[in-house]
Amino acid sequence: MAKSISKNSMEKPFGVIERKAVNPVGCLGSLYDGFRDNIFYHTYHKCQKQFLEPSQPVQCKIVNGSVDSNFNILECIGIEPELRLSLLLNLTNRSGIAELLNYPHRIDQHTRFLYYSWIYGTQQFLENEQIFSPINGSPIPSPLPVPHEPVLVSKDKTINILLLGETGVGKSTFINAFANYLTFDSFEQAESGEPIVIIPVSFIMTVGDHFEERTVKFGELDRFNNENFNIVGESITQHCKSYIFDFKHSEDNNRRKVRIIDTPGFGDTRGLDQDEQNMQHILQYINNITYLNAICFLLKPNSSRLHIFFRTCLIQLFSLLDSKAQNNIIFCFTNARSTFYTPGNTGPLLKIMLTSASMDNISFKKENTYCFDSEAFRYLVALRNNIPFTDEEKKEYQMSWSTSVNESKRLIDYINKELIEYRIENGWQTIKHAQFEISYMIQPILETIRNTLRNFILWKNKSNQFIKLIAKPLHSTATRCLSCKGDLKQVVEFWIFSTYPHAMQNNSCVRCLCTLDQHVSIDYALNYTYSNITFNNVENTMIDMLTTLIHASTKLAYFLMHTAHSTKDDPLLNGLIEMIAEETYICEIKISNNFNKQLSEELSKFANEYEQQMKKMKLTQENIDLPTIYKLIEMIKGYSMVHEQMTAVKKRHRMMIEEYEYEVQKM
Repeated sequence: MAKSISKNSMEKPFGVIERKAVNPVGCLGSLYDGFRDNIFYHTYHKCQKQFLEPSQPVQCKIVNGSVDSNFNILECIGIEPELRLSLLLNLTNRSGIAELLNYPHRIDQHTRFLYYSWIYGTQQFLENEQIFSPINGSPIPSPLPVPHEPVLVSKDKTINILLLGETGVGKSTFINAFANYLTFDSFEQAESGEPIVIIPVSFIMTVGDHFEERTVKFGELDRFNNENFNIVGESITQHCKSYIFDFKHSEDNNRRKVRIIDTPGFGDTRGLDQDEQNMQHILQYINNITYLNAICFLLKPNSSRLHIFFRTCLIQLFSLLDSKAQNNIIFCFTNARSTFYTPGNTGPLLKIMLTSASMDNISFKKENTYCFDSEAFRYLVALRNNIPFTDEEKKEYQMSWSTSVNESKRLIDYINKELIEYRIENGWQTIKHAQFEISYMIQPILETIRNTLRNFILWKNKSNQFIKLIAKPLHSTATRCLSCKGDLKQVVEFWIFSTYPHAMQNNSCVRCLCTLDQHVSIDYALNYTYSNITFNNVENTMIDMLTTLIHASTKLAYFLMHTAHSTKDDPLLNGLIEMIAEETYICEIKISNNFNKQLSEELSKFANEYEQQMKKMKLTQENIDLPTIYKLIEMIKGYSMVHEQMTAVKKRHRMMIEEYEYEVQKM
């Protein structure tokens, strides 16, 4: 509360009241109830915790005071009557704002109430997927824009660098070389030590007067590596993969960590369709990380033209990220010794491309451009393969090493001092992000519809039992075969196929002989349990839910097909047709099939209604804006069955990132 004192006023200013907040040490159990202004002292010893970044800025609102000597401040700010009565009767300890209960001064025209809301952070308990927030209730709009305060890289935070480039530009070699440049203090130390090879390397060198070809290899393939050296022209890196290593920062002499995200190269010889698949994979990967410090495009300095997909790559990247991420783009040139460590012929081409793509805001200057040469790293590896070198050659490699080391340090300093980390989950709404969110929700929506219909049929048949879904994230990449069926098990009165994951290897299934197009990727397996109904108004609740799902899912599918243009087919309708076929098949092989038969009929009715809704939308060519789409997404996620499955999807995506993450233990 703030008090405005006039010149003639003899009243003394009221003292400052310190409000309670979450325990500063972040102890589990110190949860702040912003409504009642107190702390809950419960403990959750078995919960895994995760701290989330602030999701909204400081917000203030000023309310004029009214002239009332008996003004109840707690009533004004919305404290419920039961709590106010408890405070008045001293049944509850008066702390925080409650200390104003006996405010001694007259409330007059000089008094103003200042509401101040600040989320320092939220705390998420991963065990039961509940999120506790210091503030409940709707945000208070601020009349003035809140200035953005730059957040540079903190000294204890990992630097995330996304690496993009054409197939064959040398991303994997660059990562290896970069790690060596930041690790060894001198060229002599690197020569005498063991070279750091994060990613296995293989290349050909010519030696001797007769130009004898020698294949140089270093590093062993293991489950962490995803390199394919066998087919020339195909992207060697097959999946997005993170490599983490630490180095000694020159300014404060402390150890720091860098995470370089290696990506499949564009310009794959398998064609633009493969490039498109690779780009979708990259965008999905980015969508599941928290922040990026830099987006690095790796280029060759002597190109006669830029690959056509480079422009597409930039456009698609910013179909997911907002324009602020353009400030985090840097350009790195490999094999730059041949152009005297300059961008060479590629520089003018890059400027023309950025202008033609209406991306003039992307800076291409000395400060965000770096020229490297990886020959010094190849030299270190070749030494371990007993390749001989002349003194003149060693001198050339030493110069290459020195220049590349300086560029590496300049790059890290630029990221540390000049760039603001880009938060992926910054509330920015894009068509591409919405497309991913909806795509992840398709199967959860379908299974929620089917299971709600099961429970509706049980209720109609006077059963008091309720089938619940349990979604378990899969710990490895798996698919579901559309032709093969899992084991049938009976849950209450229904026969249900259990999820039967199929592993894929070299584009073929290790469990069945069905073709690749008969397999669809899955993130989780479904189990089922049941319990007695414990709530009233069952029929109306389920009918309302199904009605909402049919309207919302129609709009989401329409958005995918006609706004995002991510698919020509209707994924929800195809899913419903597949479910109807599955239930029909169960009826054919099981004698006691009455409930499954009813389910097949209800699914058919739902599919027919869905098709009618979709036809109406196509006729009117309804335009659904992004805010509406995001509201629908959040509304559907609020259903417990959808939430259960979406939680499993998010966990699986996190596992996939960890599955392809390799941290160098010692350098």
